[in-house]
Amino acid sequence: MTDGSILIVCAANVCRSPLAELALRRGLRDGSALSVHSAGVRAHAGDPICTEVAARHADASWQEQTAAHRAREVTPEMLADATLVLAASRDIRGELVRMAPEFRDRMFTLREAAHLGEGFRSGGTDTVRDYVAFLDRARTRATPLGASADRGGRLRRLFGGRSGGDPASIADRHGSRGHTETIREVEQAVDALVGQLGGQRRHSS
Repeated sequence: MTDGSILIVCAANVCRSPLAELALRRGLRDGSALSVHSAGVRAHAGDPICTEVAARHADASWQEQTAAHRAREVTPEMLADATLVLAASRDIRGELVRMAPEFRDRMFTLREAAHLGEGFRSGGTDTVRDYVAFLDRARTRATPLGASADRGGRLRRLFGGRSGGDPASIADRHGSRGHTETIREVEQAVDALVGQLGGQRRHSS
C-alpha cells in the first residue's frame, strides 16, 4: 500500500504518540510496508503504555502491541531515519526542530498534517516522501497556523475541537478529566492520515 518510515513524538511516549502509532498501523493494515514508530521528548525509558489507550480495543493484536510497548526517548538518529515526523503538539515540534533543524521540512504536528494533507493522492512507489512533499508545499502556501482566526476555525470544524487553545496541537491531558478528549483528538487526526495514505479509515466502516 505504501512504504517509508513515520516517527510520532509526544512528551512521555505513553499516551498520544503510541496511540497514534498503533492506530496508524491498524488503519494501514497488513498490506502496508510502512514502518511506524513512536518516542517521547521527555520519556522515561521502559514506562508502559497508558491503560486507557490499552483499553481502546479488545482484539488480540491490539492487546499484544499495547502490552509490548515501552516508552523511549527520541534521539537525533531517530529523526534522521524517519521519512516523516509527526509531533503531538506545536511545542514538541519546536523541540524536535531545535534538536535536528536540518530535518524541519519533514516535521509536522498530527493535526497540521491531517489538515494540509487534504486532497493528497499518490500513485507512485514512494508514497510517504510524496506525502511529505505535498504537506511541505501546502504549508508554504498556507497562512501560518494561529495567524488567521479563519484558519484556526477550519481546523476546529474539521476535528470538532474546543474554541480555546492551539488548533494545530493535541494537548497532554494525561491523568486529568480531559484525557478522553485527548484520545479522541488523536484518533480523529490519525483517521484523516490513514485515509490520505490509502488505508482503511476507522469511521468508514
